[in-house]
Parts: sequence; structure tokens; C-alpha cells
Amino acid sequence: MTKRGFTLPESFTDSRLLLHHHAVIADVMFTLSADGRRFIGLNAAAERLLGYSVRDFLKQPGLWLSLVSIADRQRLSDFRSSVGRIERISYRIRDRSGQALLLEEFLWASGEGHPVCGRISDITQREQEAEEERQQLRAYRLMMVRSRDPMAILSLDETTLSLQHANPAWHLYHDAAYAHGGKSLDHLYYTHVMRCLNGAEPRYCDISLSLPRGECRLSVQLVSLGRCHGDGAQQIAVMTRDTSAVHLRLEQAISQQNQLIQHAHDTPGTRYATRGEWPPEELQFISAGSEALTGLSRDLLLASPRIWQTRMDPQELADCRERFAAAIRDRLTCLSLCYAFRHVDGRQRYFQDDMHLSYGSDGEVAELLGQLSDVSHGEASRRQLEHLTQQMPGVIFQCKVSRDDVFTYTYLSPVAVQLLGLEVEMVLADTSLFLSRISDLDHLELLASARCSADEQSPLELELRYEHPDGQERWLACVALPQPADVLDGSITWNGYCDDVTARHRIERALRLSEERYRFILNSVSDLVSIEGSDGICQYISPSVEKLCGFRVEEIRGRKIKQLIHPDDMARVAQEVHRSACLGEVFRVDFRIQHKDGHTLWFESISTPSMDAETGRYERVLSVSRNIHERKLIEQRREQEAMTDAMTGAMTRSCFLETLDTLLASSSREQVGLILFDIDHFKRINDSHGHAAGDHVLTHLGEACRQQLRRDDCFARLGGEEFAVLLADAGTATGVGMAERLRQQVAALEFRFKTLKLRCTISIGVASPERGESREAYLHRADMALYSAKRSGRNCVILASQTTSGDN
Repeated sequence: MTKRGFTLPESFTDSRLLLHHHAVIADVMFTLSADGRRFIGLNAAAERLLGYSVRDFLKQPGLWLSLVSIADRQRLSDFRSSVGRIERISYRIRDRSGQALLLEEFLWASGEGHPVCGRISDITQREQEAEEERQQLRAYRLMMVRSRDPMAILSLDETTLSLQHANPAWHLYHDAAYAHGGKSLDHLYYTHVMRCLNGAEPRYCDISLSLPRGECRLSVQLVSLGRCHGDGAQQIAVMTRDTSAVHLRLEQAISQQNQLIQHAHDTPGTRYATRGEWPPEELQFISAGSEALTGLSRDLLLASPRIWQTRMDPQELADCRERFAAAIRDRLTCLSLCYAFRHVDGRQRYFQDDMHLSYGSDGEVAELLGQLSDVSHGEASRRQLEHLTQQMPGVIFQCKVSRDDVFTYTYLSPVAVQLLGLEVEMVLADTSLFLSRISDLDHLELLASARCSADEQSPLELELRYEHPDGQERWLACVALPQPADVLDGSITWNGYCDDVTARHRIERALRLSEERYRFILNSVSDLVSIEGSDGICQYISPSVEKLCGFRVEEIRGRKIKQLIHPDDMARVAQEVHRSACLGEVFRVDFRIQHKDGHTLWFESISTPSMDAETGRYERVLSVSRNIHERKLIEQRREQEAMTDAMTGAMTRSCFLETLDTLLASSSREQVGLILFDIDHFKRINDSHGHAAGDHVLTHLGEACRQQLRRDDCFARLGGEEFAVLLADAGTATGVGMAERLRQQVAALEFRFKTLKLRCTISIGVASPERGESREAYLHRADMALYSAKRSGRNCVILASQTTSGDN
């Protein structure tokens, strides 16, 4: 018994022999029991197909049916129990991984009550391919039905064409053509069908249909589909497209081209035509006006079009080529170029080249029509203006605001690329690119200022914060003048200038911060800071003046600043200010200021003059004054301490010598008297009663002497127990008399120290200066007189004489 090329053995007693024989077959070969409910044998393909081992299927008779989909399970069970009536069945089953498979099963039996043999094939892939073909066929049918292009399948039976299938568009065109013009399928397509069949390739052609709305042109493609299986007739697919509009546009283009050529001949100027390249490599046409425009004859240009390029600037030629290529990429039909051209006479002229581009089906320029115009005068001025705008740091602009507050730019100078960081063309096309980078507050202020400027016809001036694409915030200063409102749409146009003032804002902010910082310093500093003009008027004074001097700032500023200075110091200070300011030197001066309450304070001022570079004179003086009243008091006290002996209250030796030099240098030196005296036996007091007793005697002796002397007399302690008295406006007799009174007063004094009563005497030498005598000689004579008094028994007065000086 043979079934689909598979030969069954005559005996099935050994099913294992059958399984072994078909172990390598891809299909599942199996043997079922006579009732079809359990497997007797299976080959290894079952395990490869479903993932279960052969032993699983043999031990579990219901495993195979459990894997079959529920919808097909009963149908498969019935199929296996009715062997001989149905040869094959297909059903769905899931493998061990859960994947759905489509299987096709064949069964055959050798006799009644014998085991059943079968084969199972995996037809999942075949079914999927068939389904895809069916879906594709349905899509093609749907596309054919919905297509606006007429489509049909024609059948050729010997010499007659018949319509097999057609979409609605086919009937729309051809039924109307048959009803209107009486043209049949044979009349329209027979010749083209025969050429298609003979050529064994798709054929393309055009046909005309006479329709009620007019003549219709169809572009036709015919493809042979081979012979039909039924009657053997040739089948041809016919696909058409209505190209009436395309032909109409083509005819119009041809007509327009002819009109343009005729117009070029009839009108003045230079017109030309080329096949599409620019600069033209080959000219199809150029009007006679070219010779007057360029100085080159029409025949020369037609014969050698490249001569045109040689008379253009190389850089401008490259730029024009780039613009031409960009126009082709953007499919522009109109292009205008402006370039410099060197005339035959040597002069440079500027041409405007207006082009009209026509494109072919391949997207390339098929034809170019151009018109040349001499714009030398206007272009030269325009280029000068453009050069000027490029040299300017800011942007020249023209903007427009509609009634609805829609803001647009109509012109921006090229510098806007650097200023705004945006391409000029992009901003002109979409102004929001610029407006979106302005802060919201400045945007509102811009619109408000624009309305106010339009209403009052006044200049528009404002500053805006702009976020540059580089991430930095910049300040833009804009000034624009409005034009009268447009009578048609009511829009307002401004012509203006915009500049980057970020640096100025930074400087102003830095100055403002610096001013605030210095103002804070000046308001916080305890010193008095003032600025005095060359006229002596106070231009500035710090608020500390109220704390230091009691005056408010308003009471001093704008007035003579010297009103604060003590009258005794006013002339000295003014002289020092004038001297140092004229020299441009920093100077320091101490002076007294009269407080508003009436008391006097000492101030130290360091002043710096500000000089005029042109005139060399000072314009103002900056002074920083500090209250040194406490320091002055301390200095005066220390100076007094340095000039006065602490124990006796007498003048120190150094101060005494300075005073003596001053009196000897004066014109009234003859009226000077000098008294030198020494305490007699003062060492005995120290040795007997101690140094404290001696100091007590010196202290009270000093007080007694000061009380005896006159106001202008100088009392000094020269050292130890030696003293001196310098008498002013006193002759020799006066000096001797004063010395005698001192001696008597000291002799009469009783010094009480603790429980002691001490007494002492003094020995005195008196001298008057002689003409031309030095200080040392003068002191020496007085000292010799003192020693003479001691040798004379002490407690006496000796007058120094010329003889005494000479002896020494």
C-alpha cells in the first residue's frame, strides 16, 4: 500500500523497526492502536516538535490530545476514530514552551482491527506565508478599488480584448469615453497590448480619451500576466494615470517660454536663457542689449559664455555660486543676484541678475531665464552703507508693531549676528527667537514704551536685559524714531539703533557699589573727611562733623570751611594749605577747631591736593582730620614735664640753656641778669638725716624761690643742689638785689621734716653779660662768682666782675 510516497510494510508486529527506520525524518511518524486512542510507536521527531519525550507520549495516552487546542480536540479525536473516511486533518497544538503550532495529520489503516499508521507535518510557516499572501492580495484589491487611477486586467482571446477586472476609476473614465466618443477597448488598447506581448516587457504609452468635460490624456503602463489556467487566454494588467493637468502645465510653460523670448526681443535690456547652469557654460539665447550693458558683443557671449566669469570678482563669483546652489537645494523658482562686473572700458559696474528657474522631473534645473539690470549707482551707495553698518558696533534695525501688539523685525544689519548670537534670517522669519530671550518685565516695558512712542510720535528709548545664547545676560540700549501709522493696517514702524551697553552697566554698577562702599566707610569712619575747593568752599564733609564739632553737614557744606578753625591758627593753616597745594604735595598740619558749644579741640589733618593737568593748579583739597585733643594735652603735659624739674618745679638745665641762648641772641642782652646759687653744706643734711630730708629741703626751697621771683624770671635747677635764676629786663643792681632777697628768705626758712627742724643757707654768684661774650663764658663767670662766695664764708652774694673773668 502506497500513500504519498510512503510504503507501508506488510506486517506491523514490530513497531520498533518502523520507528527506527524513520528516526531521522522531520515529520512525526507514529502508530496508533486500532481504536486510535493511544500511541504504539513514535519517532524522535515528536520530541523535537513538541518538547516531550517519546516515552511521555507512550506512557500517557491522553498527553497529545491535552496539548491540542480545545476547539480542535474533539475534531481530532473523531478523525482518528474514523480512519478511512477522512484522509487528513489540520489542528492547532502547543509545544512544551507554550508556542502554538499548526499541524497537518495523515492516517491510514491496513485493515479492520489493525493498528493505524500516520504522519504529522508542521505547516505553521506555510500557513503564515499563505496568510500573508492573502492579506497582501486583499490590500492590493482594496488599493485598486480606492485608487483614483484607472486600473484593469484585460484578457486577449485570439483577436478580441475583454475586460476581466477593473476598479471604479476605470469605469468612470472608459465608460464615459465609450458613451461620448464610441471608442472600444480594442480601438484604444489592442495595438499597445500586442506590442507588449511581442516585446515581453512592460510597455508605456499615452492615449487620449474624449470625455464630456473635454479631451483627457492618460499615461498607460501594460504588463503581461501570462496565460489563464482555464481557457489559456493572455492576461494583461493595465495601469493608467490622468496626466491632463501635467500636459496642460507643460503646454502653458512652453507658451510662456515663447512669450518670454518674444518679450526679451521686444523690450530693452539684457535677457538670456541657458540650460540650467550658472554661470552659464552655454547660452541658448541672449538679447541684443548685452553689448550696451557689458561692452561685449552678443556673438562673442554666445560663442564664449565663460568670458562672463573672467570679468567678475572671484570672491563674489564664489558667493553667487553658493547662493545659486542653495536655491536649487530649496527648489526656489526665483533668484536675484547682485555682483560687480568689470566693463570693457575698465569701469566697475554692478549688475542685478534676476533669474527664473524651471526644474525637470529629476529635480535638476532644466532651464534658466535671466534678466540683467545695471544698478551701479544704487548698489555702490548700498554697499557703502552696508560697509558703514558693519563698522558700527551696534545694530541698525527696522521693526513694526501691529494693532494687536505683534512685534516683527523687517530689517537687521549684519552685526546682529555678533550682538544677538542669532542668524539675521532666523530673527526676521521668527521674531520670537529674540523676544523670548528678553526678560518678562522688559518685554512689557518694551510694548508699553512702543505704545507711548507711537501715540506721542516721540523717540523710543529703553534698555533691555537680553539672555545671549552663550548663557550670559547682556544689556541692550535701543533708540528708535517712529513713523506715522500705516493707513491700511494701522501698524507703526520704527527705525532705530541698538547697542550692547553691558560694559557700561558693569562700570556703573561697579561705580555704584564703590560709591556705596566709600559712603559706608565715610559714614562709619570716626575721622572728619572733607573736600575743599580752590575757593575755600566746602564741597563735601563727612557726617562725623556733627559728632566731632557739633555742626550739621548742611551748616558746613557750601560755605567757607575755615569758619571751623580757631582764629589764632587760621592764617597758619591757610598759608600751609596754599603752599603745599600749589606744589601738589601731601601735607600735614595741626590746628584747633572751635566746637559749636564754644570749647576748642585740637585736630591733625592730612591733606592731598588734586591738580588740574592742563593748568597745573589745584582744583580741590581732600583732607582727613583726626581729633588729637587728648594727645595734644598729653604732649603738652609731657613737654611741661620735660622742661620742669619734678622735685622743685624749676626749669630743667636743657630748657634753661635754650632760654639763655634766646636772651643772649636778642637785642636786649644787656638787660639780662644771671644768678647762680648753691645750698651750703647740703651733703651734711643728706648724710645726717637721709636723702628724703634732702629732697624735702629741695622741694620747699624751690617753692620759696618761685614765690620770690617775678613772673618773667626763669628759675632753673642745674643739678643736685645748684640752682640758677635768669632775670629779664634787669640790670646788675637789680640782679644783686634779687640775689640778696633770695639769700635772706632762704636763711629765714625753717624746713620741717618729720620731727626735725632743718635750716640752710645759700651762696650766690651774680653776673651780667658783656658785649660779644659767649654763653659758656658767661656761665663760667657766674660760676666763678659762686665759688668766690663759698670761699668767702658762704651765705653771701658775690658779683662777678671783668677782673674775675680775666683771672679765670
